[in-house]
Amino acid sequence: MLFVLWYEFKPEATHQVVELWKHFKFPPEVKVIHRYLLIGRHISVAIFEANDEESLIRIVGPFANFGVAHIAPAMSLEEAVRVHW
Repeated sequence: MLFVLWYEFKPEATHQVVELWKHFKFPPEVKVIHRYLLIGRHISVAIFEANDEESLIRIVGPFANFGVAHIAPAMSLEEAVRVHW
């Protein structure tokens, strides 16, 4: 399943978060699509595929002391417009 993670970190934790991202290893079962830093917003974004909730915990855990992680399942807009409801 595809997920978007946006992580809002405290401005005073910027250096620690950047250093953590430099060395952070996603769990081997997670396929990272891309990572971004929203410049001037103190938010980092990761788009990835994961199959279980345990992977999500392993991703957000190391960052918990520096801010708030938000994760949402996602699908392409092209797929979403084909869904009938």
